Amino acid sequence: MPPKAKATKRWAPTSRPGEEASSSRGPEAADRLSVLPDALLHHVMSFMKAWDAARTCVLSRRWRDLWASAPCVDVRVGRYSRAPEDFAKFVYRLLLAREALAPVDTLRLRLPEDEDDDFDLGDIKMWVRHAIRRNARVIQLTGHHHSFAELQLVDFVSRHLKILRLSYADVHDSFSKQLSSHCPSLEELELKNCFVEWDDITSVSLKRLTLVKCTFTMSFSVDAPNLVFLRCIAPETWVPLFKNFGALVTGSVMIDDSLLSHEFGKDQQDDGDEFAQTSDDDDENNSTYEWYDEFISDDSDFSGDFCYEFSDDINDDYDYGSDIDSDSDTYVYSEIANGYENKQFANSDDGHDWTKGSKYHGCSAKHVVNDYKKLGGQSVLRSLSNAQRLELLGHSGEVVLRRELMNCPTFHNLKTLAIGEWCISRGADFDILILLLQHSPCLEKLYLQLEMNSDIQKALGRGTKPKGGSFACKHLSMVKIRCTKDDPRVHMLAQLFRSNGVPLEKIYVRRSGSFYLRNLKQERSITINELHECDPY
Repeated sequence: MPPKAKATKRWAPTSRPGEEASSSRGPEAADRLSVLPDALLHHVMSFMKAWDAARTCVLSRRWRDLWASAPCVDVRVGRYSRAPEDFAKFVYRLLLAREALAPVDTLRLRLPEDEDDDFDLGDIKMWVRHAIRRNARVIQLTGHHHSFAELQLVDFVSRHLKILRLSYADVHDSFSKQLSSHCPSLEELELKNCFVEWDDITSVSLKRLTLVKCTFTMSFSVDAPNLVFLRCIAPETWVPLFKNFGALVTGSVMIDDSLLSHEFGKDQQDDGDEFAQTSDDDDENNSTYEWYDEFISDDSDFSGDFCYEFSDDINDDYDYGSDIDSDSDTYVYSEIANGYENKQFANSDDGHDWTKGSKYHGCSAKHVVNDYKKLGGQSVLRSLSNAQRLELLGHSGEVVLRRELMNCPTFHNLKTLAIGEWCISRGADFDILILLLQHSPCLEKLYLQLEMNSDIQKALGRGTKPKGGSFACKHLSMVKIRCTKDDPRVHMLAQLFRSNGVPLEKIYVRRSGSFYLRNLKQERSITINELHECDPY
């Protein structure tokens, strides 16, 4: 009689002290969770760290081997993640102990934050290679704000890779060549807070591109003829050039001039680095900024709130009332008009045909930089002209978007448009807004965010008269304006839209706290601090 084959046991992680299972078990209750199909249980595991998913093997016989075929392997170590000891050894054993035929659909990694961690970029490279050999479809890799990932040491060569998300990474020309030539199935690329040190990326498969607070080399461009979604938020040094975006459906571009050149004299509040401490959320496809709920329900995935708010942590003994910080609900304009709906604002339209655009004066570079072409972004509006949903955000006086309006294209497919303060010049001149509306004949929804600051307040205080013109948007069914409670331009805009055939009942206003009170609060706080510093006692 032949000897019995020796039974082999699959590797499983050991429990931590104090986590030993109880030896005495009472009557087993109905296990409804275990009767669920593998695919659903694997989906649940995709929200767990790999070491937590592996520990489910002790739950029951049904769960013993589920972790070994889970399609998502999340081995990110963060501030709130209690990773196993000998972490590198754990990950190697975890990957080797998986079922031989089970693919690694998603791999999530984070670089070590401290020098005493027991793994390094060499280990990361090996784990990425292993996942690619297992036909990985999604790879997420996150560095740190003080320790960027050097991607020239990592190979992203795969015919199965569809989604690549990188944060705090230094990406070089060799990486670009890999994506362009050796990733024929890549559909989504996301770069957040990355140094992009290559000239261009060309991809016929790319459909979604997200670039958030990345520093680009001058002349960087993207050529993606099948791209349907673009988000470019606060590029630094250079605004990318976009080519062959004929299939684009949704586009979001947010530009901050102060990130492009030191020659911009506008001082803005330092809002800090919202990515200063990396977390699991940095790897997800979440927006850094919030915009209106209608955009999200529209599946536009827009970026939003670009204006800088005053700090809410300034305290003193004055009673400013609820108007200072309140965020009121949305009103139909007639509910807050207070008689302004019957007031006729002067319209100082000079009769110029803005549809021609050749004499547009809104981007005189001599007032800002010596050579504004060094900022990039040439033909950015023309590249976005086929979009159905479009967001264009910037502070007052923004240069690149204004420059491109000199040759404004016609947005034949545009249904939803969101724009910021940059489209209003000298306080209450609506010529840029009019120009965009004249070139958007099919527009249905317009979102406008007004950004009040001291300069605008002074311009309005000098009795600045509104300047606008005529446009024809026959399909415009909703205008939503977001502004402070004491911004008089909302009434000027309401009259402008009404004079161009938009009924007041289609105009909505969402009001935030009083700019005057916030400014007064900040000025008083500064004065009090100065007095404390001067008091020798």
